[in-house]
Amino acid sequence: MKQLNHCTLHFVVVLAFLLRQPRIRTRRKQAGEEGVNQMRRAIVALSMLLLCGNGCAKVVPSEQGSVKSAAEQEIRAALCDMDKRDYASAQKKLERVLQSDPKNLYARKVLLGSLAQQIKPGDKSAENIALIRKAIEAYQQAMNNPQFTSEEKSRMDHYAVLLYGMISEEELKNELQKRALDSNRTAKDRAEAYAVLAGKSWDCAYRITSAKSALATSEIENVEKCVAFGMEYTDAAIRLDAENESAWNFKALLLSESAKLYGLKNDRALKAEAQRQANEAQKRGTELANARRDAQEKEWAKQNEERKKNDSFTSADAEKAAKELTEYRAETSLDEAVKDVFFPQDLELTSLVAPVPIPEEKTAPTSTTGSAPKQKESQDKETQSVPSSDKNAKAGCFREIDPPALVQEKRNWKSFSPDGDLVVDLPDNVCASGGGHVAASEGVMYTISSMDRPQFSLSPTVIERVLNILARTFVGLRSGNWVGSPGRSFELKLLRKEDVNGQPRKVYSYLLISCSERKENVLMIQASKAHYYTIDISGASESDPRVQRFLKSVRFK
Repeated sequence: MKQLNHCTLHFVVVLAFLLRQPRIRTRRKQAGEEGVNQMRRAIVALSMLLLCGNGCAKVVPSEQGSVKSAAEQEIRAALCDMDKRDYASAQKKLERVLQSDPKNLYARKVLLGSLAQQIKPGDKSAENIALIRKAIEAYQQAMNNPQFTSEEKSRMDHYAVLLYGMISEEELKNELQKRALDSNRTAKDRAEAYAVLAGKSWDCAYRITSAKSALATSEIENVEKCVAFGMEYTDAAIRLDAENESAWNFKALLLSESAKLYGLKNDRALKAEAQRQANEAQKRGTELANARRDAQEKEWAKQNEERKKNDSFTSADAEKAAKELTEYRAETSLDEAVKDVFFPQDLELTSLVAPVPIPEEKTAPTSTTGSAPKQKESQDKETQSVPSSDKNAKAGCFREIDPPALVQEKRNWKSFSPDGDLVVDLPDNVCASGGGHVAASEGVMYTISSMDRPQFSLSPTVIERVLNILARTFVGLRSGNWVGSPGRSFELKLLRKEDVNGQPRKVYSYLLISCSERKENVLMIQASKAHYYTIDISGASESDPRVQRFLKSVRFK
């Protein structure tokens, strides 16, 4: 029982350390971040299993990536060309793939993405307009390809609408009207097109009525026309799809514009009636929005239950996590890399309409006369652009928002001890960050994270397991934050195992590889009599004099 209590205590210490690991911030997809979070939860759970288990870890085989086919290599090379904006080279590579394998769907998707990436939003030059039309034609042809899923075809169809909008508002309106009247399309698709047209009609009216309190006769007539067209569109949309949330919302907004007009004409009865109808339409829109959110929450709850099931581990999983890590490679899968470039952005057709105003959020004056106020959502995004944990952090502690020059600057060095046990020379800008300490000079960053060791004696096998867990935890977090964009990969190798003052140390070399560069780095996992350490030296290889200076200074009291 005493041994079990020691084990439990040791797990709590490891758990506390893992949960306070500094989070490396990069720009990446939500899905990639969720993968990293799942990995973190997995390691925490596994550490409990393996540290409390009685078995010994077996020798781990090298973790190698699969051999890529010639086609995959060519597609990845094309993705790197696109990253460098060398679209002509990318096109040649993709065409070679399609010549040898006409059904290669990845190559077709990347070719479409390459075409879309070359488009310059807001550029009305003949060259750019020709490129937009070429992209529209390419996406329309792709929609006839049975290899694409129905969801992919729907997204391509929506993206084509956005492309029409890049040409001109007139082209966009004509395309929407064409789609709305197309009996070969589903009722939902047609209703969606009508809803966007209704939204544009509302925007037409709102831009006039929001600009000033008194309107000229000609302006009132223009608003009346906008409202009349908009009401026809909303009614058509609702006839086709009575649960079209956007149509009901735009109907409410158009009726509110109608109420404004009656107010300008001092017709109180008709104003009250228009406002009553607007409130009813808004109520229906809110009901549909609530139903949609309820359905989403049920789906999220279902997905969360699936994640919980996936987060359960066996003793075999625990043993695997405790095995020695000698080699590791991770990269963005070709599937994810292609998804990233297939569409420049996800698109809801209602995003083609100006943001709906939120009166209660009007705390600051608008900068442009006649333009609709910003949505609350965009305001929230602006507020959240800098993580709250970083807002009060010291300047110069190497936050994502700090200038890169802070890392490049040459600093003086000083002796530093993060915990009274380890003593090391570091640049004099060392600061506390994310539960550890960070310093940087001449392009190299040094990060030290430590956790206390329990006071009772542990066998070399248990200590070995802890170091393996720490190495795998770092690798999972670091590779998960790096990998996620096309052309990126992460590679790690164990350089050597050492004995320092009777305690084990593992030194690794790892590479951060992208299309344009190859960054060498060093990872050191170290045990002392009182602590465990994860030391990351980012920006240089072990042979670099800057790294050597740091490593030679490491000592313990």
